[in-house]
Amino acid sequence: MADRQQAWESDALLVKEILAGSIDHFNLLYEAYFPRVYRFALKRLRDPGEAEDVAQEVFMIVFRALANYRGDSALLVWIFGITRNTVNRRFRKARPHLESIDAPSARQLASKSAAVDRSVDARRALERCVTVIEQDLTPLQRRIFHLKHLRQQSIRSIAGALGKSEDAIKANLYRMRISISDSTPGLEAILGA
Repeated sequence: MADRQQAWESDALLVKEILAGSIDHFNLLYEAYFPRVYRFALKRLRDPGEAEDVAQEVFMIVFRALANYRGDSALLVWIFGITRNTVNRRFRKARPHLESIDAPSARQLASKSAAVDRSVDARRALERCVTVIEQDLTPLQRRIFHLKHLRQQSIRSIAGALGKSEDAIKANLYRMRISISDSTPGLEAILGA
């Protein structure tokens, strides 16, 4: 833990570098704190998928709100405040209404089976997409995917960060889409639904 905190001179300097556009400094922050944010979320949510979603959402919020960090507390404390709020929002989401299968209205559930089937199909397609990303894409393509779809960066900024041309980034994105689409039959139908 102490080694990770020593990776930068001060929180203020790290924030200044990130706000100046340093992807390397944001990556340093992300790599140092993502595991801790994930564990915090996992401990409260008890669902690895939900915890991963929360951790990704937290760093998207951190990236957008970093200019608001005043330095009144350690950067980690500030990030954990965002994490706590994000986890709490998950708990406030509407809970599904559970009903006994013996209840007279239980027969109405059959009409909702199509929505459940689509949800199951979507979950399977998502799992297949993740497998393709992890196993079939090159490390460069995974990095581009991460920057484009998880961090929502522009092609220009990705090209600059990776030292590649914009056309190279576009070509890689195209190849990734084809690879994911070819390996996930019915994906277009699910996305179009």
